[in-house]
Amino acid sequence: MKTFYAYHKLEKYFLDFENPGRTGLSKGENIQLIMERNHIKNAVYVGDTQGNMALAKFAGIPFIFASYGFGKPEEYDYIIERPIELLNLF
Repeated sequence: MKTFYAYHKLEKYFLDFENPGRTGLSKGENIQLIMERNHIKNAVYVGDTQGNMALAKFAGIPFIFASYGFGKPEEYDYIIERPIELLNLF
């Protein structure tokens, strides 16, 4: 079975990824796993839902609310209206 990344020919854009189907871990635990595996100290999570915010909080990383999405999280660390704005945050 092809992964999402392979099916959509996205592998060249990602150095590492994980999912609950491969590890049996939750999404938050998979974020932590990828950070540990790749020695990532400063990560952020960009999303648009309360669930995304909860995952970021679980993983101990800042949550950037993508206001152009579909959700309305209760809290966030930063907000962007367009993806290009990520460049200005860091």
